[in-house]
Amino acid sequence: MRILLALAITCTLAGCGSTQSDPQSSREPSQAAKPSEQLALVPYPSSVEVAGGQFTLTNRVHIEAADGSETSLPALQRLLAQLDITDSDTAPSQIELIRVQEPELGDEGYRLLIDSQISISANTDAGLFYGVQTLRQLLPTEVQAEYTLPMVAITDVPAFAWRGNMLDVARSFLPTDYLKSHIDRMARFKLNRLHLHLSDDQGWRIAINKYPKLTQVGGASAVEGGRSGFYTQAEMSDLVAYAQARQVTLVPEIDLPGHTQAALASYNELACDDVTNLSTYSGLEVGFSKLCLTKPEVIYPWVEDVLSEIVELFPSEYIHIGGDEIKDPLYPEFIARATQIVDELGRTAIAWEEGSVADNDPDVLLQLWNDEYDIQPALDRGHQLILSPCSYSYFDHGNYAGQPQTYDWCRKEGVPLERAYSLDTNAFGAAVGVESAMWSELVHTDAAADNRLWPRLAVSAELGWSQASQRDYQQFTDRLSKLRPQLDALGIQYYQAPELGW
Repeated sequence: MRILLALAITCTLAGCGSTQSDPQSSREPSQAAKPSEQLALVPYPSSVEVAGGQFTLTNRVHIEAADGSETSLPALQRLLAQLDITDSDTAPSQIELIRVQEPELGDEGYRLLIDSQISISANTDAGLFYGVQTLRQLLPTEVQAEYTLPMVAITDVPAFAWRGNMLDVARSFLPTDYLKSHIDRMARFKLNRLHLHLSDDQGWRIAINKYPKLTQVGGASAVEGGRSGFYTQAEMSDLVAYAQARQVTLVPEIDLPGHTQAALASYNELACDDVTNLSTYSGLEVGFSKLCLTKPEVIYPWVEDVLSEIVELFPSEYIHIGGDEIKDPLYPEFIARATQIVDELGRTAIAWEEGSVADNDPDVLLQLWNDEYDIQPALDRGHQLILSPCSYSYFDHGNYAGQPQTYDWCRKEGVPLERAYSLDTNAFGAAVGVESAMWSELVHTDAAADNRLWPRLAVSAELGWSQASQRDYQQFTDRLSKLRPQLDALGIQYYQAPELGW
């Protein structure tokens, strides 16, 4: 009865029929808090109805969780443990995780009602998990005798299914402890795709059992000043499970057929016979290495073997095959064959935008990184995009113009917070979502990675989740500035953005 009552109250306050049936629709939400009433939430929900009054959560609470709350219940329990709130059947407060069947909520939407108790309802465990993340942002980060929350009804559905971040671990290695921390931080802001760039000229970072020299040789190299290393298959399997428990999908990238010097140094036969540069590489140049596309009897079995092991390690529906910054007359043929190999392995390929020149099936995703690239012919053939235009989304560029140890080749002024937020996600045609990227040629420490990623990654979260019609930079900065304790609690060594008053 309490569950039915909670749902009835939610519908009264938030309007059960008012949420968007299409998660990628840009229609105006039917309910929203006035700008002056906006809660300190990033990304901002689709609909917020502040009822007035406050709810007090004591240090004892009774949890009721529906079956199938595999990630949401542990997330709630971790939150309560951090606030020293214990679960008790006799507690005066109650938190409910409720499974419903409401098509308008989709696969990741949820409702959060704070009234006489706290109720989170969703069609899926993922939706419940994201409701818990919103509740987390409404709560303080430090232990208190009791916790005061606004009485509110929130209905929330993401704009995009793909809300991602790419980490280049090939140029400079990032240890698994950092990646786990990064996954926790992504989950806090409802980001759900961690794209790992696992191979490049400067390093090969994932063990392939059939080709051990890829990590014995390629794993021992790195960009000058960067870190070498690699992930064993056991470590990667553990990382995949850790991410799944936080609703984050790891998307692997093996960059082919260019950016392959680490592979060529490991297995020289992958290079053409007239290639003399077969050493590992620690420089910054790109576009000089490639698999020998005139040796199909050598390279295609190797590609299939490598991707077969990648597919076994990563349950992701999508496998990224790279395909950027190479000139070769056989390049289109290679991309078409590589995407077909991925298809035959039961997955779908992603390629950087240049791969659009190949004869690919339209379900192959294209990741757009060059703002000026003419992607329209690919859209006309039915391809969809992951939006990563470099002048908005490349966070190896400076937080401000001239920041030391940052790039500016794509945008001389760097990619400040406001620039990142100004990306028009409706301007590039059909998109499955957004993804920011951090290339690591100049990022050699965990602290440097934090500085480049945060607080800008909160922009990626809002662009990926909140409807375009809702976005307002001033409101965003007002909300994000109040969430500084959340970033501090996560141990992030972020850039102290002056526009946030930090």
